[in-house]
Amino acid sequence: MILFWLEWLEYLGILLTIIGLIFSLTFQSNNLLFIAITVTFILNIINRLRSENRSKTRIAAALNVQLKRFSGEVEEINSKINQYLEKQNSLSSPPKIVSNQQKKSENQMIASLQDDVESLNKSLTSIIEYIQEHKLELRIKTLEQLYQSSQSSRKPVNPAVNDIKLPDSKILTQSVIYDIEPPPKIAWRCIHIINAHTQSVTDIAITHDNKYLLSASWDQYLKIWSLDRGNEIDGIKASEQGVLTVSLSDQDYVNNGIVTGSLDQDVKIWSLKSEKNSLKFNLRHTLTQHTGSIHGLTIASSRGIIVSGSYDQTLKQWDCETGRLLESCYDETGAINAIAIHEEGQFIASGGGDGEITIWELGGNRKLGLLVGNVTSLESIAIAGSGEYIAGGCADGSIKIWHLPTTMFSLYLEIEPTLELQGHHGQVMDLTFSPDGKLLYSGGVDGLIKIWYPASSKELGHLKIADDNRIFSLALSKNGEFLAAGGVDGTIKIWQQTTQ
Repeated sequence: MILFWLEWLEYLGILLTIIGLIFSLTFQSNNLLFIAITVTFILNIINRLRSENRSKTRIAAALNVQLKRFSGEVEEINSKINQYLEKQNSLSSPPKIVSNQQKKSENQMIASLQDDVESLNKSLTSIIEYIQEHKLELRIKTLEQLYQSSQSSRKPVNPAVNDIKLPDSKILTQSVIYDIEPPPKIAWRCIHIINAHTQSVTDIAITHDNKYLLSASWDQYLKIWSLDRGNEIDGIKASEQGVLTVSLSDQDYVNNGIVTGSLDQDVKIWSLKSEKNSLKFNLRHTLTQHTGSIHGLTIASSRGIIVSGSYDQTLKQWDCETGRLLESCYDETGAINAIAIHEEGQFIASGGGDGEITIWELGGNRKLGLLVGNVTSLESIAIAGSGEYIAGGCADGSIKIWHLPTTMFSLYLEIEPTLELQGHHGQVMDLTFSPDGKLLYSGGVDGLIKIWYPASSKELGHLKIADDNRIFSLALSKNGEFLAAGGVDGTIKIWQQTTQ
């Protein structure tokens, strides 16, 4: 590298400084030394400024080169995305993103820019792969078709049409009598308010003998409570992350009859053992074959089958005694937010972000039907005891109810909802039917537990934990006598039914 003349002068100034030092020591005169030091110092400052400007120029040029290269890659990515969107059936393989294979620069700043470019390439690649894997284009088209269909069904009647035959005016004056049974007259009184957890109560369940209540929470704990006294019997840290759901057997919850699902993707099977006149949780099995958080979990007691639904888009069925995986079904419509089963009907209902409910075979892997006509995300599902009605709680605050025809499972059908209830502001987090199927209870983030009489589409009343608390979970006892709700602040409130 050829040195600049100012750098030579700086070296010469250093030499003169040394000579001046020798001269001053010999002749006792500091004039030459002072001049040499001054000149060297000035030259040093000039050369430092020049070197800094030269480094900035080189870095700016390198940045410009990297930006041009990055702009070219972005243009290439955009062109490939556009080519992908033009091909409706090319969902099998993602377009290739040109990776940055150039040698890393020794300059730390330029190397950092190269790392940023490579990171952006990877991010864009993952976005394109996600679009293709989840068939977002097809879903958007489906939503557009549903929206257009709903709009076309609401076209106003053209008053200019002359062939409309009006009914006889005498008929209009006649009263219409509907054969609908009056709703049952019930009331609820609060028996316990429990400060159960330090974080949101994500799920609760009442044992079939009405002795205990189980609760799961974001605080990672699983707890069991006395339903009679409202005191805690045992609590255990059930996960390293939040516990999202808990379910128990309707026949034997003591022996392998309690299951939990967590944010850490594990399903755990628990039993209760007697210890010093009390009950303690005992972990029996940990099921680790899900690759997404567990948001739906239930037990088919008569079959000894655990059913779990996950964000990994799979519905899995396990042996309750051994934890062995029996069936695994992939739901191509998206992540599963909620599930419910009907043991007598031998079917499972699962739903998620696409708003549809898929009907699966309990104990098998067949898809039996599809409940359509809803375009908002499903947060909760409940099945009436008769198996005739399925309710879905939606993110927009609505509740859709589907009636299953008797031919539902003899032929694969797509069923539209027969009823829509509007009553919540925000997500409907949990749903449960009364034992006789006449009433439907819904809990929402608006803090209300609403009691519905679906036969007349009427709301009979509502309950709440407190004015400023949101409902995250509901549980109704098998005989309909006890109702419990879990709040966002960790509170559990329990009511007992009374006749009016």
